[in-house]
Amino acid sequence: MSLDVYAGSVGTAPVYTAPGKRESVRSRAGRGKWWIVGIGLVVILAISVALTSRPTDYRALSIDNSTDNGARATAQILRGQGVDVRQYDTLARVPIAEASSTTLVIAGAVYLSDAQIESLLAYPGDIVFMDVFDELVEAIDPGLEATYSFLPETVAAACANPDATAAETMRVEFSGLQRVGSTDAELCFANRSDVFGMAVVPSANGNRTIMTNPLIYTNGALLTDGNAALALRTAGHHENLAWYLGSYSDSTLLAGPGGPTHGAITADVLPPGFGTAVYALALAALVGALWKGRRFGPLAAEPLPVVVRASEATRGRARLYRRAHAYGRATAALRAASARRIGARLGVPRTTDREGMVAAIQRATGESASEIAKILYGPPPASEAEMTTVVDQLDALEGKVHRT
Repeated sequence: MSLDVYAGSVGTAPVYTAPGKRESVRSRAGRGKWWIVGIGLVVILAISVALTSRPTDYRALSIDNSTDNGARATAQILRGQGVDVRQYDTLARVPIAEASSTTLVIAGAVYLSDAQIESLLAYPGDIVFMDVFDELVEAIDPGLEATYSFLPETVAAACANPDATAAETMRVEFSGLQRVGSTDAELCFANRSDVFGMAVVPSANGNRTIMTNPLIYTNGALLTDGNAALALRTAGHHENLAWYLGSYSDSTLLAGPGGPTHGAITADVLPPGFGTAVYALALAALVGALWKGRRFGPLAAEPLPVVVRASEATRGRARLYRRAHAYGRATAALRAASARRIGARLGVPRTTDREGMVAAIQRATGESASEIAKILYGPPPASEAEMTTVVDQLDALEGKVHRT
């Protein structure tokens, strides 16, 4: 440490003093950390206000969303055709004075609870459901089932429904509908695996239209295939359109015309502003965690105490399928894997359709085309015993192919 020397008068001993210690930046920042936290909170609050006060939102399928995943174009065109289009975020606030002149669109039906489904199906008017799931489809029509489609493709209407025939074509993506029992539904847009993209289910309360591909209503896909005609016709049957945008934060039930007389009860389970309060609390918790949370060092790679073998992982997944009684899904996966192996063995391209695959296997094994189609593309089994039978048939068919 350097010292400054100050000499006194002649004959006196020199006095040595040290210069004052300079305060570090870190200590100054530590003393003023409350100011830093306050400024950070103000910045976060300003950003939140700016985002929530915008005239347009970015929620998928929202008619106020002008980006590719929004449905603003569909709503604007319908308004130009004289349809009164209004969007709602809670079922209990959907004001439907006359069901016969109002189409109810459920955008984002995957968020519906069992109670909400029950109240919707009691609504005495036409409903369009987008992006459905198993429980909802079963509640609408027990003869139908939501299923996966492993080969997305654009298909023709192939039905007599006027909305579908006007559209002519539609793209069936990774989900669709499958007939599993007796049904009065009008099924349209079937792909090569007999998976349908649209169903119109008549009921005593009105038509229930199921659309498995909600992208046809979005701004980015409206001009593709027959999406514009299909979206505008299914949503524009009546002079009024109530567009409900589903979300996890809404737990209310629909109150149809006349209220509970139709079996639908308005049940506002959560208080007003609950979603905003949860958002604010979550934001406060995040800020507190960043402020007071423990700072850890970089992640260190450590060897696992045990090695999980592939056979054990396969058996574990099989037990999960068995516990969930997912015989159809497990069998579909096994059939797809067998088809891949057989196609590779016979040199069949991956883009070959169902008829081409069956013909190639028939040439190699001499089996009947109907038997091969039943094994690879038959209906899903309803029990574990039926699934075991299908597995044995797949093994036998692969054995015959590999012996050729």
